[in-house]
Amino acid sequence: MFKLQEHHTTPLIEITAGLTTFCAMAYVLAANPAILAQAGGPQKALFTATALAAILGSLTMALVANLPFAVAPGMGINAIFAFSVILGLGYTWPQAVSAVLLAAVLFFILSLTPLREKILRDIPPALQYSVCGGVGLLIAGIGLINSGLVTFKTGWPGLGDFSQPSVRLVLIGLVITASLLALKFRYAVLAGIVASTLLGLPLEVTQAPAGGDLVSLPPGLGPLAFNFDFQLIGTFDFFAVVLVFLFIAIFDSLGGFLGLFSIMGEAEAETYRPKLGRAFVADSLAMLISSALGISPNTAYGESGTGVAAGGRTGLTALVCALCFGVALFCSPIFLAIPFAAVTPALLVVSWYMLQPVSRLDFNDATESFPAIVVLVFIGLTWKISDSLAVGWLIYIMMKVVAGRGRELTTTVNVVGLIFAAKAGWDIFR
Repeated sequence: MFKLQEHHTTPLIEITAGLTTFCAMAYVLAANPAILAQAGGPQKALFTATALAAILGSLTMALVANLPFAVAPGMGINAIFAFSVILGLGYTWPQAVSAVLLAAVLFFILSLTPLREKILRDIPPALQYSVCGGVGLLIAGIGLINSGLVTFKTGWPGLGDFSQPSVRLVLIGLVITASLLALKFRYAVLAGIVASTLLGLPLEVTQAPAGGDLVSLPPGLGPLAFNFDFQLIGTFDFFAVVLVFLFIAIFDSLGGFLGLFSIMGEAEAETYRPKLGRAFVADSLAMLISSALGISPNTAYGESGTGVAAGGRTGLTALVCALCFGVALFCSPIFLAIPFAAVTPALLVVSWYMLQPVSRLDFNDATESFPAIVVLVFIGLTWKISDSLAVGWLIYIMMKVVAGRGRELTTTVNVVGLIFAAKAGWDIFR
């Protein structure tokens, strides 16, 4: 099924790669429920939905694309779902999930047509980098504020109360995680969460599982699964939310796939690039799965690079990773015992990763870099992705026109610009 000989690999290599990938990304089982729970979701049900999304998403990648990329609810886009859409715009959970579903349907359709490549070519890379970096700042803010390390007691941001055990645990976890990163330890994020959780026991921040049970049947999905509400489908705001989910899904997929292919080496990567179309189809189907489970979108994980570096070359790697998530599904008492303070350093690491593309901006070209910085700063300060992207997008168009470089504006940029301008006009004059 996986054509191991054709891909010059063996079952042992693929199994080892799958286990490696799981260890690198297992933190999502603690981090994703912790983030989504901030928007009012039931944390036990969110754990089950996260694990099932990772299992089914990775299986989809394995069977549809035969690629060694594991899939799980994305970090970053989960923050958009929780903080920008539900808490920021006031959407109900079913309304937010409905936006994910429509974005997934559009993503699937685009994955089957040549429009996929056109859109990816047409969207300015600078705006892609800025959205990624802005969401990185958003994630850092979520971690710092919700852990108590940053407070707004006087109306201005300040450091939290270091006498609080949870704040001390964040600092301890940050030191541990940063040290492991400095040592280039492959599983720094997971190890930091584990160490912080254990150190949280004497600090009474971590609560041991009730009855000492480490294994149990998975909690039910409750109201999450197949709970949609399309009441807002005809509004500009809803369309903008769908557009943001779609753009982020496309950005994440393209950047993730190209980055993972590059780990294989240039010559070998060229033999895998023809699979990019099937990879997009698999990723869009995985996004449909996550919407059916009632949570934020699935995406291929960059941590899959650890498995690729270990020699994984086929869907068997993703299959093994899915089986590991299947085992973890029955370990909910362990993952649900992890306090938010232990997850905060992991969120800062994710923020660090997401800010790295900003270094590719051409600061010698103001028409490219200035709109990008506007988007990044607006997202970081307001936590409103669609509004921030709209402002930066319109400034990008304006600066190109003023500079006499309007010919650089693609059809996609102009059409989306008209949509953002119409939404802005609607917000101003309604």
